[in-house]
Amino acid sequence: MSDIHIILTGGTIDKRYDPLTEKPELHSKAITPHYLEAIIKAHPDIEYETLALIDSTAMTEKVRKKIILSVKESDAKSIIIVHGTSTMEETAQYIHKNLPKTDKTIILTGAMIPLKEFAMSDGGFNLGYAIAQAQNAAVGVYVAMNAHLFKAGEVTKNTDIGRFEYNLEQVK
Repeated sequence: MSDIHIILTGGTIDKRYDPLTEKPELHSKAITPHYLEAIIKAHPDIEYETLALIDSTAMTEKVRKKIILSVKESDAKSIIIVHGTSTMEETAQYIHKNLPKTDKTIILTGAMIPLKEFAMSDGGFNLGYAIAQAQNAAVGVYVAMNAHLFKAGEVTKNTDIGRFEYNLEQVK
């Protein structure tokens, strides 16, 4: 049994810059496990599962159902879902709605800048923050971005400033 189960779905964090097309593209294999294993050598109790390698604009209900099934089947109490930022808040709300009675801490995280090949990526920081919060936050569904832990349904991506923030219409 692992302490932390990381579900990989793709997103910007797992993209690379293609000099031929001059655009970021998804790797053929998730790089997040390699990155974390190189950084956190002393944490053998992390299990990885790749469910998809897609841009989050391509996220579907089918993939979200696979995420729910994976969370249910996992023995780990701490679940981290590496997800693209474009639809992260929608997936968090979907999980919150469709997995209302859980005994797990579920945290979605990702990056605005690809993890590898871009020195100023926020990906490594967001992953580390998500791992720490997954082990300490109360049971529930969250988004961990920009050094904040947001409850599902209380977060929005502000594309004007490139950050996640509280959705003040939903926060009570």
